[in-house]
Amino acid sequence: MKKIFPGLLCCCTICFSSYCQDKISNAEKRWAASFSTGFAPMPHAPFTLLPGVEFFITPKFSFLFEYAFQTGKNNDYDSVALNKKFARYKTEARFYPFANKRRNGSFFGLQAALADRSFDIGKPGSYFKPGPDDSVYTFDKASVKSPFQVIALQFGISRRIITDFYFESSIGFGIKYVNTAYSSVENMQGGVFRGLFTIKPVSTYRYIGSVSRPYLGISYRLIYQF
Repeated sequence: MKKIFPGLLCCCTICFSSYCQDKISNAEKRWAASFSTGFAPMPHAPFTLLPGVEFFITPKFSFLFEYAFQTGKNNDYDSVALNKKFARYKTEARFYPFANKRRNGSFFGLQAALADRSFDIGKPGSYFKPGPDDSVYTFDKASVKSPFQVIALQFGISRRIITDFYFESSIGFGIKYVNTAYSSVENMQGGVFRGLFTIKPVSTYRYIGSVSRPYLGISYRLIYQF
């Protein structure tokens, strides 16, 4: 998956650029700076900042590039997650079907994102191994590395606030691919995961190996067009 995903992202970029190449000379090239906030998909959901930039190839087509990074403390008070590290890189190809003046209006997009995520667990915990015989492993301490990728279709709307300032909201539907590994595990014990009413963990970093899940994302941005 790590080799396929960058190739898919590159192909989308090349195809989109080729489609718009004949219109570049007639389109007014414009840039927009964006800013948003969010929460990292990690224990205790640390706060993130999301600066970005959008480039309009034509008044109707654009590319959005966004970077998300974690802020605040890296260590939780209860040792659930220590030495937390999170960063996400996102590219989104956009189409504004009803745009008549720059970016005002609704849009559709194809989003591709790559995220690095890691932390240490400083207290007893567990992780799950899906398979023919589902297994659960308990431990006293462990290190977790759980990068993920997202491919999603975006639907949103952008509205002018004042002059060149805009507010944007969007929702995305797609697939999230996660590859999780546990290391430096202390006092690991395993067993078969059984029970009719046993609830499996929700967080994807609790599943070792490669897993895929449906993706639903809601976002907002404050944008300045220049």
